[in-house]
Amino acid sequence: MSAAPPTAAPDRIDAPTAVRLAVLAAATFVYVTFEVFPVGLIHDIAADLGVGAGRVGLLVSGYAVVAGAVTIPTVALAGRVSRGTALVVSLLVLVVAELLTAAATGFAMMVAGRVAAALTHGVLWSLIAPAAAGLVPRGRVGTATAAVFGGSSLAAIVGSPGTTFVGELIGWRATSLLLAVATAAVTGALVWALRPGPATDPPPAEPPAARNRRAGKAGASGAVDWPAVLTLCAVAVVLVVAHFLSYTYFALVVAGATGTPGSVIVLLAVFGAAGAVGTYLIGRHNDRAPRRAATVTMAAFAAGTGLLALSFAPAPVAVSWTVAGVAVAVWGGAFAAAGPVFQTGVMRLAGAEADRASSVYVTGFQIGIAGGSGLGAALLGHPVGGLPLVSAVLAAAVLVVVVVRRPVPES
Repeated sequence: MSAAPPTAAPDRIDAPTAVRLAVLAAATFVYVTFEVFPVGLIHDIAADLGVGAGRVGLLVSGYAVVAGAVTIPTVALAGRVSRGTALVVSLLVLVVAELLTAAATGFAMMVAGRVAAALTHGVLWSLIAPAAAGLVPRGRVGTATAAVFGGSSLAAIVGSPGTTFVGELIGWRATSLLLAVATAAVTGALVWALRPGPATDPPPAEPPAARNRRAGKAGASGAVDWPAVLTLCAVAVVLVVAHFLSYTYFALVVAGATGTPGSVIVLLAVFGAAGAVGTYLIGRHNDRAPRRAATVTMAAFAAGTGLLALSFAPAPVAVSWTVAGVAVAVWGGAFAAAGPVFQTGVMRLAGAEADRASSVYVTGFQIGIAGGSGLGAALLGHPVGGLPLVSAVLAAAVLVVVVVRRPVPES
């Protein structure tokens, strides 16, 4: 037998593994792009299908409701097959959903496509981070999670604006067909990325001493500390509510803060770009000091939304623009970083039950989306500047819990 090749440094991610992580990130990119697909083309879709824009808007909020309702049972069902198989199937279902959307001749067919994608949304988001964690050394789980979440950040920068731009050129049905082609390509790449081999083999057995220490933390039976998992998920839900309370009505908030509707596109791009930076930065620090990373992230979120609320104060246009721009950048970077912080924390607490715990987290995330959007709608009868103010108050409460209760575990 030939000598084994030199082993890479335990804290390094080699080039082949980095490529595999990029493929997983591409999977989140196409899923998020389709999730928000109707947003930029809402008027075109409504006109073609002969329905009101409000009904088309329900395609987004309804998607979140369906995804939240089915995540836990579908992930349990996916547990009967390998993680890679479940991820590939979820992307194949997404291809079907995109084809149904492209061929939609009525609103009912459009709904069918959205429901199809929502049914496997939770499967992909519950398994994608554990799959990434399985590709890297234990000390790089936070980095791998941030890399995968980078796909969703890229969707905010390129995916959503890109589909809107292309849709204006060739129509929303043809754009959905292009998305199906792109998703099919990502699916093929995912089959390659998760194929059996050195990069996807199980990690070496944990030393007995380390295993005993971990078992002691989890209890004599070695069971997962579900109260700790649920506490962290609950904290995440509050932050998601705080985010979507304002983000769902981003156009109204930003236009009100700056006094110019044209600022929406610019600041939406700033939000997305800051999200990419936040994802990169959290990937560098989430493994070394996760509790400190969580504290800084929550503080930045509260500061960003609070500053956005302050931008409604009477001031020259240039000052309002500057304050709103800084606020949106801080807010966008913080929220993008929050996803990897919570997801990695849940996986660290759950250990071998990472898939089940992630399904609970994803369900909570969808509840947060629906709850935040609904609370924001209820507050729209008041001055719109109140939305980011409420978001800041909720984020400050999350910050207090993160500092006092320390629900985010150390690596």
